[in-house]
Amino acid sequence: MKVTTVLLDAGGVILDETEHEAGIAAAIVAGLRPIVPGYDLDAYRRDTDEAVRCFVPRVYPYVVFKHLGRDAARSERVFAECMAAWRADRPPLRLTAGIEDELRRLASRFRVGLAGQYGAEILDLLAEHDLLDTLSWRFTQDDFDITKPDPRFYERIAAAAGVSPSECVMVGDRIDKDVIPARMVGMKTVRVRLGLHREQEARLPEEQPDTELTTVSGLAKAVERLALG
Repeated sequence: MKVTTVLLDAGGVILDETEHEAGIAAAIVAGLRPIVPGYDLDAYRRDTDEAVRCFVPRVYPYVVFKHLGRDAARSERVFAECMAAWRADRPPLRLTAGIEDELRRLASRFRVGLAGQYGAEILDLLAEHDLLDTLSWRFTQDDFDITKPDPRFYERIAAAAGVSPSECVMVGDRIDKDVIPARMVGMKTVRVRLGLHREQEARLPEEQPDTELTTVSGLAKAVERLALG
């Protein structure tokens, strides 16, 4: 079936989360250090690398849970305290360098929509950069009661947009939450190796994306090549 629609993940594709990731790392290290003597950024990076390799859906709470003896209640409390500390100094959302041109080129040939876990704030950011009109619809995570990695999330987005999943190309930065579930419902996939999950590797052939990039530059061309078959 002809490709008509491109679904874009927010974090790691549209959004550069580098500052957010650094802030969350600092907050979690500060929260764990009184509990885990000597815990530092190197230990945090080892923990997040482990989570990425193991396809853990939620990396940040995993790091806290791992070090609290599987005490769920305490883990949730400490993690909430870490996130509250981070939000107090949370930097503004930023666009990934180069995504503006790619969005405009995609929108000139395809229907474009979001398939990420951000809510209305991403629409506000796109509006600030005069990019809101590149979207063919404005659904965000706020409009759905399920989320990744549930494959039904992708089915519902396609249904709401009035297209078949087989008409869609999903663009994301994660194999576990973007590539695998999108492929399960019949979408083509493009993976952008950026951010926390850039070193995540497919475990089986069926988990491999149709195309991989190391930057968003060239994204529109990559989608156009997939659309040609």
